[in-house]
Amino acid sequence: MFTLIPEDPPERAVRLRRQLMAFYSYCLLWFGTFMGVELTAFDPVTPHVAIFGLLFSVNAVFYVLIRSGFSERFRDPSLTVLQMVTGILAITAVLYYSRELRGAMLSIYLMVMTFGVISLDRRRLMLMAIFIQSCFSMLLIGEGLLAPQRVIFSYQLGHWFILALVLGSFVYVGGYIHNLQSRVREQREGLREAHDRLAAIAVRDDLTGLYNRRYFLERLEEEMSLASRSGSSLHLAIIDLDHFKQVNDTYGHPAGDEVIHRFSITASLGLRRSDILARYGGEEFVVLFPHVSSTACVAALNRLRETFAAQTYPFAEELRNTFSAGVVEYQKHESAQDFTRRADAALYQAKAKGRNCVVKG
Repeated sequence: MFTLIPEDPPERAVRLRRQLMAFYSYCLLWFGTFMGVELTAFDPVTPHVAIFGLLFSVNAVFYVLIRSGFSERFRDPSLTVLQMVTGILAITAVLYYSRELRGAMLSIYLMVMTFGVISLDRRRLMLMAIFIQSCFSMLLIGEGLLAPQRVIFSYQLGHWFILALVLGSFVYVGGYIHNLQSRVREQREGLREAHDRLAAIAVRDDLTGLYNRRYFLERLEEEMSLASRSGSSLHLAIIDLDHFKQVNDTYGHPAGDEVIHRFSITASLGLRRSDILARYGGEEFVVLFPHVSSTACVAALNRLRETFAAQTYPFAEELRNTFSAGVVEYQKHESAQDFTRRADAALYQAKAKGRNCVVKG
């Protein structure tokens, strides 16, 4: 079903709303011009149908470009400058026929300038103001050449200076508003980044970048609930780095941190993306294996064990690390505490067997 303003993507929806607001403003301007002609406040020969017909046609093209997403190839996806130039030219044409209403209708230029406050900085606002002043100057010159009998020089000069003064004030205030919006946008972006960092800290371990214990326990409950409902398999493995205390005592804690970090990288690369890997605490890690058999779990852990054991370290070429692991399959309706207790018991069996092995509990 066709909609004038689709909600997705939201940035495009905002651009379309702005474009339709401009269209609505032009409809009001056309109605005012039509009434002015009917009430003889405008020149009776005002070609308002041609002026606004062309204006609406050009705006229809803008609408198609924005709605199709084609305008997003440009630096300004809203086509702000093009839309403003089109409106300024149309307003200038209307002003030519406005007779004694011209002084009041000069304010319509500000309607177009308001359209650019959100998107244009002070420099570009100034350029648009200069373009408006230039268009109005050409109108006055053209009027003096084509219809000198209706020119009142003092009125024209007054209108010119009033427009220049108002546009100058608008550029100053509009630039201030734009700068204020930019600062608010930057602050909002900074707050969003800070929020993202805090969110990452809440679920990630600082040293390894893996999920932390708290987040893992939340996911464990979710995966257990899903496995109970669907009847799918779920395995839990607890991994403990062998003789890790000796690494710290012999080479120092920075070396121990490097070993932990190296394991996290090796495990992240060696496991599936659907496997949930977390640092459980100290040198202990946990892995949830959804939708996989016990044989596949043990095989994956053994591959990881062999890869980790082959790692070398620049600070100690002789250092080789291994790990022990216990893995168990989830039993329907058992608690998280029972599930982890069985995995922990399997881990102790692996240690009792001499470490550097994987035991299926």
